[in-house]
Amino acid sequence: MSAGEVRPVLLSVDPLSEEIRRTAIKHMVEAVDRAWLDEQPFPHFLVEGLFPDEIYGEMLASLPDPSLYTPVSYERHAQRGVSNRGKFGLTEDFISQLAHRQRALWSAVRDALGSPEFKLAVFSRLALGLAQRYGTNGADADRTPGYALPELYRETKGYRMNPHTDSRRQVVTMQIALPSDNRRPNLGTEFYRRNWSPFAYLREPRGFEIVKQSPFLPNMAYAFVVLNTLRYRSWHGRTTLRVEAEARNTILNVWYAKPEEGNPEIVGRYYSAI
Repeated sequence: MSAGEVRPVLLSVDPLSEEIRRTAIKHMVEAVDRAWLDEQPFPHFLVEGLFPDEIYGEMLASLPDPSLYTPVSYERHAQRGVSNRGKFGLTEDFISQLAHRQRALWSAVRDALGSPEFKLAVFSRLALGLAQRYGTNGADADRTPGYALPELYRETKGYRMNPHTDSRRQVVTMQIALPSDNRRPNLGTEFYRRNWSPFAYLREPRGFEIVKQSPFLPNMAYAFVVLNTLRYRSWHGRTTLRVEAEARNTILNVWYAKPEEGNPEIVGRYYSAI
């Protein structure tokens, strides 16, 4: 193999974590294969029941304590000096703080989300978006680079994310909703289109119109190819959360073009630099 290429490798893993991982991957790939596609306002898919029900239930019961989340202190994520967004990275530094069963679960979820099988399923389903980004026919999803960085996020009242397209360093963005019930479907991420009408600048999101919203329902996810060209842009965001009670828990799973920006445990498990 030439310099800079990567190849799968196998590392010793916890048997409990490996059992959960294998069960999850099979279900997740089948779920993505059934996902429904939409081209507006940019190519994306929505998928129901991404994780097996029993694993999803355990994920909800095993969310890390809020005190273990690192505050995201960007100005737009803070009110009166207190961050309304926290992040729990699924790296060993974070996961090692958890008890054994909880640690095994989140290690398995991380490794399932970063697995080559799941990446291929997601990228194949997003062939149209990949074609728009790279100027190809979309048939080479298996050769498109992508190294996953899954992270848990916890967002509370006042959180907002202005319209943005994501960085060109990112290839695919996926977000998985983690509510315990279906009472707040309108908390999902919004997909936008530019609106140059003066009236569009008088309300949130300024200068944009909401074309679609990913339903914030249990075990539901969306994914899209990051498009940031003159012709195609994957505008998305979240208008201000006004809910008083409960937090908006999600997994943000982003595939980066370079391995050094992916999760180090995922890259170490599945790939080795040559």
